[in-house]
Amino acid sequence: MKCFKKLTFVLFLAASISASAQNVKFMEAAPAAGKPVKFSYDPKGTKLEGKDDITCLVYTFASTQLSTTVPKLVKDGSVFSSEIPTTDSTSMVVLMFKSGDVADDNPQGYYVKLSKGGVIPASAYVSEGYLLGSIATYLGMKADDQKALASYEKSFEIDPASKDKSIYNYLAVKYKIDAVSGTQSINDYLSLISKKSLPAEIDLMTASNLYMLLKKKSEADSMKNIVVSKYPTGTYAFSLDYSAIASQKDPAAMEEKLLALVKKYGLDLDKEADMKKISYVYNMMVTNYGQTKNISKFEEYASKIKDKSSLAAAYNSVAWILAERNEEVAFAAGISKKSLDLVEAAKADAVPANAGSKAQYIQVLNRNYIMYADTYALLLHHLGKDKEAVIYQEKAIDAMDIPGNERYVMYLDLAGDKEKAFTVASKFLKEGQGTDAMRERLKSLYAGKKLKEPYAVFLANLEKEAKAKEQAEWAKKMISVPAPAFSLVNLKGETVSLASLKGKVVILDYWATWCGPCVASFPGMQKAVNKYASNPNVVFLFINTSQRETNREELVKKFMADTKYTFNVLLDTKNKENPNLFDVITAYKVEGIPTKFVIDGDGVIRFKAVGFSGSADAVVTELDAMISMASAKSAGSK
Repeated sequence: MKCFKKLTFVLFLAASISASAQNVKFMEAAPAAGKPVKFSYDPKGTKLEGKDDITCLVYTFASTQLSTTVPKLVKDGSVFSSEIPTTDSTSMVVLMFKSGDVADDNPQGYYVKLSKGGVIPASAYVSEGYLLGSIATYLGMKADDQKALASYEKSFEIDPASKDKSIYNYLAVKYKIDAVSGTQSINDYLSLISKKSLPAEIDLMTASNLYMLLKKKSEADSMKNIVVSKYPTGTYAFSLDYSAIASQKDPAAMEEKLLALVKKYGLDLDKEADMKKISYVYNMMVTNYGQTKNISKFEEYASKIKDKSSLAAAYNSVAWILAERNEEVAFAAGISKKSLDLVEAAKADAVPANAGSKAQYIQVLNRNYIMYADTYALLLHHLGKDKEAVIYQEKAIDAMDIPGNERYVMYLDLAGDKEKAFTVASKFLKEGQGTDAMRERLKSLYAGKKLKEPYAVFLANLEKEAKAKEQAEWAKKMISVPAPAFSLVNLKGETVSLASLKGKVVILDYWATWCGPCVASFPGMQKAVNKYASNPNVVFLFINTSQRETNREELVKKFMADTKYTFNVLLDTKNKENPNLFDVITAYKVEGIPTKFVIDGDGVIRFKAVGFSGSADAVVTELDAMISMASAKSAGSK
């Protein structure tokens, strides 16, 4: 794509942005901040060509501050169009396009800098530098450090005062480009800070972060201590005290620290600005007191949350926890219903800052309503009100995950609508959206029909299409990359190397105990391990990585003992030159966990799967497809 990365200050030629090679066209060469940014998107030549269900995620920048919106796309032929509301402070707009799990992965991305008074301001160049030098890979783009550096320097040329605000990101980019000259620039800046008689807190924190960049941890820690000493009620000290509150598990201890923080920093909770500083703590207090069933304290802190949407989220959080435990069901159902009523009431309120347009705000509230309706349906089921549960589960039907599908079939069955339960369960299983529990329920429903065909044959035919579709989808994602060699020690003290597993299909699962999605995927991974336990040609290895606690091995062993998973856990090694990195995960270029790799018998990576599939059955289904094709590749090469 040819984005507007080289715009003149006075004259903009629209012709320069309407070339046929462009997938995204902005209606103006340099859209003005504060006015809607209109664009069109033609997916021709991209991975999204021919797809109808395309969505757009928009990142609006105000210097280095980001907010997101999801505009409604209007399709005309093969071209999609929309517009994005902006404010006077919006400096840049970035567009991302997806269809389901498939993304338009144009490495240059789609973005445009916004103008003010007909010229591109310094803040827009800061945004561009931050995008290309710091967060490009997180947004699915290719980083461009040289261009980022040029953008920062352009911003400093336009507004020299912008340099102080961007100094860390600017020096970090220089360091990435050339460590030697970058280090010299950093040291020059640190020298300037050291000569200030009374450096500002932000200067000292920047210095600390730069020392960390240079891998000088002791100097960085020393600088942080100076910050706390010189600014005991400053921003950094506040963040430490705030984190201490958030880390508390006991709500009474959390409350004690919260009251101390309010006193220490002289917060006036009648002032909106001060209230915002600790509002999230109230949500945590509500959740903690709610799940420990301290109703009076729960209600006390719930009454302090004035924002309807935030209170609804807190209510739902507690209601869901209690619903999963099947505890205090009547109370949980009451607050769950309140969460739904609050979402509806919030639609009449003014649109909060950074929530986009009224339509976009309503869209978010509608998504929340669907999620909260799923919670309420489960609680109605626990109360024996399955007919009502069906009504609320159907409100969530367009966004249900696989466990939600399972519950929906159960509600229908228990509500007495067995014919619909049979039809819906069959549909879900045919689409690959079923579970073992759903199969068992369908078996009972099938028996009631007294059909001649054995249930096993009926089920196999039902799921045949889903399995073929899953195989076809993963076939499109098959890759051929030599797997980096490794040799790691497992929790038993045994050395395991990839080379020793030649001829076998190897599944690598990168994880950490602190990684929620990793842990959520483990029931499915255990099912897969069990399923292939008797197959000597399939090996599962769970590589614990990015875990920096000093007692890491002890923590991992305790986790495995507590959860009773039968995984072969290997411990990734810390890099000797940079202890912040781990060797094997770096060699495999993993950007986030959980990430799984499936390696064929020839040591070639055939598949890479990022994230959690949403249910244990989905994990097994996708692994079945990948293992089957990787095994075929191995056999085909012999």
